[in-house]
Amino acid sequence: MSDQNYYILIDGYPVQVTENVYREYRRAEEKEQYFMRRLKKGRFVAGGADGDVQYIPSREVSLEQMQERDWSFPAMDEAVEEQAVRACLIEKLEDALHCLSGEELALVMELFCLEKSEREASAALNMAKTTLHRKKNRVLKKLRKKLENS
Repeated sequence: MSDQNYYILIDGYPVQVTENVYREYRRAEEKEQYFMRRLKKGRFVAGGADGDVQYIPSREVSLEQMQERDWSFPAMDEAVEEQAVRACLIEKLEDALHCLSGEELALVMELFCLEKSEREASAALNMAKTTLHRKKNRVLKKLRKKLENS
């Protein structure tokens, strides 16, 4: 190893690193530049002996380019009617969630938004697993009742 110091910029600040880390970082930077230069931008290439010039388009097309070319894609997911029904159900669910207390909402967030297990959620909320399970059932019953009435 040489006596030279190696630095890379992280969030605008120079950070001293080993030579191996510096070399890998530079290799990754060069690879990214290669992809940007070669694959994401169109370029002109001079031909062989006859000297003709050929345009090689980029391998990616930006959203702006698609809009300029009037490209449209049919929706492959679901029909408009299904999207409307889903939007209504989501709106009803949002209204039902407003009736929950802060503790109940935190429980719903941990279990259903963050997709934690009951064990993980009980640790995060500092409550026994059985207590959490019982409260979860109460909250689901409360939400079901609210959704059925609306």
